[in-house]
Amino acid sequence: MMSNICERISSDAVISLVKSKISFLRDSDTLQCQEISDGNVNYVFRVTDQNNQSVIVKYADGFIRNSKTRKLSTKRSTIENEILKLQNRLCPHSVPEVYYFDRELHCIIMEDLKNYTIMRTALMEHQIFPLFAEHISEFLLQTLFKTTDLVMAPDEKKELAGKLINADMCEISERLVFTEPYKNRQGLNSYHQENNQFIQQTLYQNEALIFEVGILKNRFKNVAQSMLHGDLHTGSIFVNPKDTRVFDPEFSFFGPMGYDIGNVIGNLILSWVPVKLTAGLRQQAYLEWIESAVKGTIDLFISKYNSNYDQNVNDPMLKSDAFKHYYLQTILGDTSGYAGTEIIRRTVGVAKVKEIQAVNDDIIKPQLERVLIKIGQDFILNGNNLTCGQAFVDLVNRHLSVDK
Repeated sequence: MMSNICERISSDAVISLVKSKISFLRDSDTLQCQEISDGNVNYVFRVTDQNNQSVIVKYADGFIRNSKTRKLSTKRSTIENEILKLQNRLCPHSVPEVYYFDRELHCIIMEDLKNYTIMRTALMEHQIFPLFAEHISEFLLQTLFKTTDLVMAPDEKKELAGKLINADMCEISERLVFTEPYKNRQGLNSYHQENNQFIQQTLYQNEALIFEVGILKNRFKNVAQSMLHGDLHTGSIFVNPKDTRVFDPEFSFFGPMGYDIGNVIGNLILSWVPVKLTAGLRQQAYLEWIESAVKGTIDLFISKYNSNYDQNVNDPMLKSDAFKHYYLQTILGDTSGYAGTEIIRRTVGVAKVKEIQAVNDDIIKPQLERVLIKIGQDFILNGNNLTCGQAFVDLVNRHLSVDK
């Protein structure tokens, strides 16, 4: 039964739940509760004691926030709880630890990563994280490759995939990532008015591009390859100089692993291109690092894939070097395509990123939109030609070096 959490939750109720379920806060004299939500679908609170010990409490409501009519399945909370635990087993200390889950309240109490920064925020401040490519490639390898039929027992994988049928959240992605940016059926796309004709020709009337996005959408809907995070952008990653943690996997389902990898790459590029066009040489160290992060994420994943394939794949029909290479090329092709759809939908679609929104210059803004769309289009149309990290970087740099 659907329920509207916001109508019955309160700070006192959150504190009472925490005191009853979290042992290290049970005897605290004073607990303070602060709502820290900034999304459209959940209610998130931080509960802190007098010694600055704290937890995060996340409620999944049955309605889109600020709406009493747009329903959303609370199953996503159960999925998030299960996925966080499984990701932590597959890749230890890569996600917040879950302390308690309440199925009836659709509530997770988890580790507070208050000593970390949301990666998107850090990148907008041009911070550099030299270990990021190593960390994220390991997370991608362990959570994606290790949940394919190549490694996981077939019965175990099918049972898990059945538990992760996540229809409501997948519908959001199918619509906002793969349909609206190219069809604008809801009329919610937005961009600089100078680019009206460019958008019409490059997106809405581009049959070759629409065909390829249709293929990517079909794969998203039908290829149950790996257990995906499902929304792995830089706003779903916490970082500090020594560590990387992934959070918020409520969009999780079984799909093509390149979707997660492509979202990481696409969002790094969304942080790279605006800085290149607005700051240039003034942020040269940052630009060199983020370029290396794109390259390193791809190359380290490839390296780890190759070594893990030989160690973990036992099916005699799939053991050959030829099949290993074929399978990797499908991953890289998907990665490129989904990086492209992520870049385009964040540029023109309803769910924009702060890196683009922060650019207010009427000369640079339309140029930025055009460059990003051309990069996204190139990734979608030519993704099968990219076989290493340098190829991904070179594609971006070609668009940054030509006349806009």
